[in-house]
Amino acid sequence: MAVLSGQVAIVTGGGRGLGRAVAETLARLGASVVVASRNAPELDDVVRGIRKARGHALAQTADVSDERQVQELVLATERWVGPATILVNAAGMIDPVVQLARSDPALWLRNISINVGGTYLPIRMVLPGMLERGSGRIVNISSGQSTRPSAGLSAYGAAKAGVVQLTRALALELEGTGVTVTAYDPGHLDTEMQERMRRLSTADFPRADEFRQMQREGRLIDPNIAARVVAYLVLPATQRNGEALRFDEPDLARAAEAALTA
Repeated sequence: MAVLSGQVAIVTGGGRGLGRAVAETLARLGASVVVASRNAPELDDVVRGIRKARGHALAQTADVSDERQVQELVLATERWVGPATILVNAAGMIDPVVQLARSDPALWLRNISINVGGTYLPIRMVLPGMLERGSGRIVNISSGQSTRPSAGLSAYGAAKAGVVQLTRALALELEGTGVTVTAYDPGHLDTEMQERMRRLSTADFPRADEFRQMQREGRLIDPNIAARVVAYLVLPATQRNGEALRFDEPDLARAAEAALTA
């Protein structure tokens, strides 16, 4: 099913977790995908898998908080196959997971730089071209932490709340342009990040026991399921703008499956 044939997607944080699942899903649906992260071996593994499945993909190492590297990511995409028509901002970091009084200021601010700055910069680099062409789809990965605070996650929660507000403000600027932006909270995914959080002490992260229980009860979500919702949101026919969407919205899941199986 090539519903994204002719589309060019940049997926940040594409080396693992949800980003990897999104990159693989978009490639299966016919998009040419540029997979970006700081980890070159992970990227190479993702791209090999996509190409083995006869998809079209390129690996590009980039720190999304570095303006020069993000600019090179966008230029490399244009040189390889053409300007990006899709951007999925899945790159992020969760550290520091610690009570704020004991946090490292440099690491705390690095979190904001990666999660908020690393959402802003890719958008800033692709948006002028999207506006000029009158089309484009941007999805920013959010989190339940944007609305439900957790002790030990002050940086991550503040950053994800910032991502949601960035999305909403940008959406107002995009009305009527043909370009849309949405934020998507995929829920608790069965990924390496989730596994790491289950290993934390309750002294640093009081909800650690809750996360361990979710894993025991099989309540973690397959990232490939979340990736299909993202794929729906970047379809040219999907006209959703400015929404902060959640994984547990049944209408969203139904709309995604209907659009991708039609």
